[in-house]
Amino acid sequence: MNEVLRLYSAAPNVQRQAREDIQVGELIIPSGTNIWVDLVGMNHDSDLWGNDVNEFKPERFKDDTLHGGCKHKMGYLPFGFGGRMCIGRNLTIMEFTFTLSPSYIHSPAIMLSLRPTNGLPLIVQHV
Repeated sequence: MNEVLRLYSAAPNVQRQAREDIQVGELIIPSGTNIWVDLVGMNHDSDLWGNDVNEFKPERFKDDTLHGGCKHKMGYLPFGFGGRMCIGRNLTIMEFTFTLSPSYIHSPAIMLSLRPTNGLPLIVQHV
């Protein structure tokens, strides 16, 4: 599931607003600035994930389940971060297995969040 969320982020970005001036290196981000974090870009950045960044490799998360081998601790944010973390986070650890229906046609599209253009028929089984 982690590798699927890395390659196909449910949300393309997360937004925050600086509540006070923030210094990042020599840069000052003024209070009130809207900050957009590009999750899709981060999840496909070879500097963070390596040269095989576009390959589906679930084993990335085998030994380091929190970061999946990402080179930065904030480089993998499948549910956002902080006080506005996605409530769907807990759904990923439910005791169900999901299998794609043979009728599934892969065609992702971004409309506020990433969605399957032709729906997502699943076969759901309780573990």
